[in-house]
Amino acid sequence: MNFETEDDSLAKSWCYDDKPENCKQFGRLYNWDAAQKACPEGWHLPTADEWFELIENHTCEIEEDEDNADMYHCAGISLKALQSWEDAIPNTNEHGFSVIAAGIAVPDEFKYIGKVSDFWTATAPYEKYAGIVTFDRTEDFVTIVLTDKKYGLSVRCIKGRAK
Repeated sequence: MNFETEDDSLAKSWCYDDKPENCKQFGRLYNWDAAQKACPEGWHLPTADEWFELIENHTCEIEEDEDNADMYHCAGISLKALQSWEDAIPNTNEHGFSVIAAGIAVPDEFKYIGKVSDFWTATAPYEKYAGIVTFDRTEDFVTIVLTDKKYGLSVRCIKGRAK
């Protein structure tokens, strides 16, 4: 997604390293408030449940990590693009979802381009934290966890109304 939202006191978005060419290649990074405004009319930011549905449909095994987060194996290979991932395990992109390694923005710093792609969900169970979907270059799994709403992450939109 590369839609530039209007920044205000809460909503912010960035190109990785503040370079417009990175927005063209990787899309923008949005804090959670900006992510709420990024999808065009007739589209919406997916909820955690909508992400679960996609990921579970492309999972061969579910495992729990030491932090009790579920790891959805195989989805991390079959949903990632073939390019953009540095030193990555072989991805298949067999479903054409084409997740690219866009990195993230944390306060005053950009990190992990070529290594990670995190996506916002519309699910925000706490005032400060919202659900995210995480893809990593060296893993065959996808996780859904919580992170701080001020971070800059990628956005995917779904056509239609939120469920």
